[in-house]
Amino acid sequence: MQSQIDISIHPYGLGGGAILSGSVSASVDCFWYYPITATVANVKVSNLSGSLGSVTYTAGVGVYGNITQVTQSSGIAIVYSGSANAPSYVFS
Repeated sequence: MQSQIDISIHPYGLGGGAILSGSVSASVDCFWYYPITATVANVKVSNLSGSLGSVTYTAGVGVYGNITQVTQSSGIAIVYSGSANAPSYVFS
């Protein structure tokens, strides 16, 4: 289940995002990938070259950066937008 979330006030100043559950692939414009449960995902950051491949992320340990692509094969995570505008992501 992929759900849009609207967080107009957030302690980190981030606005909106999406909940990722299970196997999901999305092109995103986000700043923070935050796993709720342990996840297996490939998170692409635009200012890094190459790819980390699939990484197991521990619950509660997020990844920050200019994130442009998330491919998640398991688990539950949230991607937070870096802007105040509610994002519109296309999931496949």
